[in-house]
Amino acid sequence: MKKEAASDKGSNLIGVERTARILTAVAEAESGNLTEIARRTALNEATVLRYLNSLVSLGYIERFNSTQYRLGWEMFRLGQRAFSGQVPSDAIRPTMERLVLEFNETVNFAVHKDRKVLILDVVEGRRAVTKVSDVGQSDPWHASALGKALLASMPDSVWRDLVASGGMPALTPHTITAMKKMAAEIADIRDQGFAVDREEAAEELTCVAAAVPTAGGEPSRYALSISFLTHRLTPENLQHAGEQVIAAAAEIAHKLP
Repeated sequence: MKKEAASDKGSNLIGVERTARILTAVAEAESGNLTEIARRTALNEATVLRYLNSLVSLGYIERFNSTQYRLGWEMFRLGQRAFSGQVPSDAIRPTMERLVLEFNETVNFAVHKDRKVLILDVVEGRRAVTKVSDVGQSDPWHASALGKALLASMPDSVWRDLVASGGMPALTPHTITAMKKMAAEIADIRDQGFAVDREEAAEELTCVAAAVPTAGGEPSRYALSISFLTHRLTPENLQHAGEQVIAAAAEIAHKLP
């Protein structure tokens, strides 16, 4: 009897793991057919189809065009609840929407969690020509304005450890890949109060970010950014965006518990 119970427990854990793998595969593909999802999960198609049918019936996955799958509204609902559990949306959304209204560009809000820069919320401008960020996306510490703004709020030993552990791969020809240059960048961010990603994470994309200040001067947990297509920015506009994102981050700090 004990052996049978242990077997049931193992089977349940396998089922949970497979469910997670399938949900992740569908999310990463944005939309995909059975063959693609099976390939991404390294499971056979019959197994994947069985799980997909169950997830579709529960609303976690949606089937469309007969053969395609994407995340369902139930996942969106859970994601929104997870987000509200992290940060009250009424503390940040009005500020983000005000920035979008002024610049008509995508505004992002991120958190430092589990040694990663995770996007918690995104408000897109009407003239965005490509999707810049997704909720749940992880940004690179060394190449994103959000990451660098958070690093600049930390003691030198802490940000150096984070950058060293994550590595500094060249994501574009403009990415900072040397620790000495990153130290100079951090010093500049501390002086001016905001960080700039000058096509360091993606070409033709310039982002401006500021860390949300903390009451006791502790390392910031949150940061806010505006993403621009580079050709839309002049040096004057960049400076203005930096000033506005600093003010917006301070505004959010007053609203957070």
